[in-house]
Amino acid sequence: MPHGYETRLRSEGRRPSLVELQMYAEYTPEPAFVHEKAHVVGHPLNEAADSLARLGLRALRGMVPASEVPRLAPLWAGGALAEYRRNRGGRG
Repeated sequence: MPHGYETRLRSEGRRPSLVELQMYAEYTPEPAFVHEKAHVVGHPLNEAADSLARLGLRALRGMVPASEVPRLAPLWAGGALAEYRRNRGGRG
């Protein structure tokens, strides 16, 4: 994970995301806010990201060995994209 990325679960002492955001807002001089479009269900990149997030969470919880994540990540992302394409009738 990138430097500074929090991987602990809240049960392991990670601060809630809203607390983190509040701290960034309070201690960042002149923050810039940009509106980002919401998650679109069924979008192939969002579905692949969701799949990878589930894999990461399973690795953090010990359900998947961390050493297997590099091998599994392309398979999970590819599976999400294949499912998306099947649901769209082969388009995309």
